[in-house]
Amino acid sequence: MPPADSYAVELDFVKSLAQEAAEIARSRCARVRPQEKEANLGYVTDLDHDLERLVRSRLAERFPDDLLTGEEYANEGGSGPRRWSIDPIDGTGNLVHGLPIWAVSIGLIDRGEPVLGVIALPILGELYWATRGGGAWRDGEPIRAAEDQDGFHNQDNVCIGTNALRVIDPRSVVGRLRDLGSCCSELVWVACGRLVAVCHLGEKAHDLAAGAVIAHEAGCRFGTIEGRTLTPAELIAETPITVPTFTAPPRRLAALMSHTKRLP
Repeated sequence: MPPADSYAVELDFVKSLAQEAAEIARSRCARVRPQEKEANLGYVTDLDHDLERLVRSRLAERFPDDLLTGEEYANEGGSGPRRWSIDPIDGTGNLVHGLPIWAVSIGLIDRGEPVLGVIALPILGELYWATRGGGAWRDGEPIRAAEDQDGFHNQDNVCIGTNALRVIDPRSVVGRLRDLGSCCSELVWVACGRLVAVCHLGEKAHDLAAGAVIAHEAGCRFGTIEGRTLTPAELIAETPITVPTFTAPPRRLAALMSHTKRLP
C-alpha cells in the first residue's frame, strides 16, 4: 500500500466514496435516461446528476471548508484553498451506447496543485488512485507508465481524443491510433502502460484533475504540440485545453512534441 502522507485521510475517504459511486453506477448503467445538454448537445443522464449530488454531499459533510466543483453543477461549498473536482461519469456517450469505457473521477486541487486523484472504472471493477509524492496505484498494486524511449513502435497504442484528431495530422504520429471516449480512462491506462501516450484537446478541469495526479505519479509528463512542457498545476490552470496536449513518459513526450504536426 502507499506510504502514509499528508492526504492519507482524504485518500481513504475518497476511495470508499468512489467505490460507493461505482457500485451505484454499475447497478443502474443499463437503464439510464439520456438527454442533450443545451450548451454542446453532449449527453447527460439521470445517473450523472445523481452521482454528482451524492459525491458533493459526502465531501461537503466531511470537508466543509473545501470548495466543490464538477461537471454538472455550479461551484459551492467553503472558501478554503482546496477544491474538489468531480466528474460523476466521464464518458457518458459511451455509457449511453453501452460501451464499457467510462469512469467516476474525484480529484483534489490544493492551492492550485492537483494533489489527489481517485478514478473508478465500474464495469471493469478497477480502482486507481494517487497522491502527490505517493506513487500511483490500481487495486492496491503499484503501476508505472510504459517503458520510456525516444520514439514509438508502430504497434504502440497512442490515444488521440476526438477534438485533437480533428486538429493534428494523424500521419505524423507513429503507432496504433485510438480514441476511447473517456479522458479519465485514457489517463489511467497511460499510467499503467495499456496506452503509451494520450493527446487531448478541449478537456476541462474535472476531466483532468484526478487523472493528472495518477499519470504524473506513474511517470508521465505533459506537453503541448507547440513545444511547451507543463507541470500538473499548469495543466489544470490552462483548462479548458486550447491546443493539443500530450501525456506520456518524458522521452516519448519529447518525441511527440517534436514530430506531431497540425493538419495542413
